[in-house]
Amino acid sequence: MGRHYKEVSAALAMFSAIFARQREMEERAARLSDDDRRVLFRNWAARANEAQAAGRYVPSFPQYLRGLACGAIKKNGKPCGMTTLGANGRCKFHGGASTGPRTPEGRAKALENLKLGRLKRGKS
Repeated sequence: MGRHYKEVSAALAMFSAIFARQREMEERAARLSDDDRRVLFRNWAARANEAQAAGRYVPSFPQYLRGLACGAIKKNGKPCGMTTLGANGRCKFHGGASTGPRTPEGRAKALENLKLGRLKRGKS
């Protein structure tokens, strides 16, 4: 009985140290600004994507990052409040793919770059 009790108490001590570190991180994150929390989110997302690609255990989403909003300034001047964020720390409306050049000058420049790229590759 004594041997098992020692193993259980050692495991409990290890878990209490882990939980203490997690509580400390949550307290620190509560004092951070949303921009700093977004940096932590991007780091977590990068680690999770690497783990998933390698077939390893994906770390669970940290409690201190729950409820983090997009925060991008919308056209009406108010910050975006969506909490479903992509890997870049913004929502699908504010961190998505580029829609391409909008002005005639930008479109002409993009077309010129396309032609130069084809010439360099030897295509017509």
